[in-house]
Amino acid sequence: MDKKKTEIVRLLKHKQETCKRLLEKMEEQMKAVDTQDESRLATIVEEKEALIAGLNETDQKITGLASDLDEPTLEKLVGENAELAKSIESDLEKIIEQEIVCQTKLNLVKNEVLEKIKAVKSGQRLLKGYGVSQRTKSKISKNI
Repeated sequence: MDKKKTEIVRLLKHKQETCKRLLEKMEEQMKAVDTQDESRLATIVEEKEALIAGLNETDQKITGLASDLDEPTLEKLVGENAELAKSIESDLEKIIEQEIVCQTKLNLVKNEVLEKIKAVKSGQRLLKGYGVSQRTKSKISKNI
């Protein structure tokens, strides 16, 4: 039982560290979105996906270990690590808030680009009216 409890606590601390690294990546992402650095943004998103996959894996391990514990032991474990859980929850809330802000900024940029594309397309249609006239057939017969 004690081995499982210590393993759960270790996993929770690992999760907290991963959340902190994810927060750092979110700050980098915010800067990349503000500067519109697409290549850096793509790299950051890949790194974030790896961290999120690690978080999911850690959650699964914690769930597996916690399912083997009886109710009183589980409640005691939750009580002892309440501060750690609050820290993780706070970090996750910050991550979600920053992700929403980034998404909003990216949607604005996307809409601006779409408007520019529409303007270019309508300009091309206007230019087609002034394009090269179609070839007219010669009125002189080639048989002459």
